[in-house]
Amino acid sequence: MSTPPRIARTEQFSLAVGAVESLSPRMRRITLCGPGLVDRHWPLACDIAVVLPGSDGRELRRRYTVRSVVDDALIIDAVLHGHGPGSSWAQGVAVGDPVSFFGPRGEVPLTSAGRVLALTDESGLPAIGAVAEALGASSSLTVLAEVANPEERYPLPDGVDVTWIVRAEHSPGTPDLLLAAIEKTPPRSDFAYVLGESRAIVMIRDELTRFGIGREAVYAKGYWNLNSRPTR
Repeated sequence: MSTPPRIARTEQFSLAVGAVESLSPRMRRITLCGPGLVDRHWPLACDIAVVLPGSDGRELRRRYTVRSVVDDALIIDAVLHGHGPGSSWAQGVAVGDPVSFFGPRGEVPLTSAGRVLALTDESGLPAIGAVAEALGASSSLTVLAEVANPEERYPLPDGVDVTWIVRAEHSPGTPDLLLAAIEKTPPRSDFAYVLGESRAIVMIRDELTRFGIGREAVYAKGYWNLNSRPTR
């Protein structure tokens, strides 16, 4: 009988907030600083689970995408999406606050394709930013990004061809606006990243087959679910 593969356990880190910056009205960049970060491998656009106190005294965990890790600094970009525990923490966190988290968890694969398409809402923008930096000049990256309003445009690396799709009064968590953008300008891509609401990304992934991007050439990841509490 073969031995089942071991599942790598995540580590617990206790760091402090070194900097907080508002990238937009609904996106905050939080820099966590402390020893031990450089001794750990941080996969591309992996997650960490930040430990938060619950209202009933029980421990809560909220997941955030790692935008980058440089020396003793780990950067996460948190979407403020209402009044849940994760949003309240990201809104109120200040320099010097202690932060405990587990990680890293998962990763976003880096494609070697020459023409890359990314479709996302706000929740996937930090991961797309990390992917764009990793791709560099080796690939051409086209991004279709749905955001609540023009002020929510996220800072992506230079050279990325990005179209901002403003949601305005349209309901979040549906594939409609991104699908309409694809229909308007059919993509010419060899690989696609589809990130966002869990059910919406499945519908978008399936529609991409009509444009010659098969399922094997699509990486889809759900960051939140319209019908349940957000995980971030």
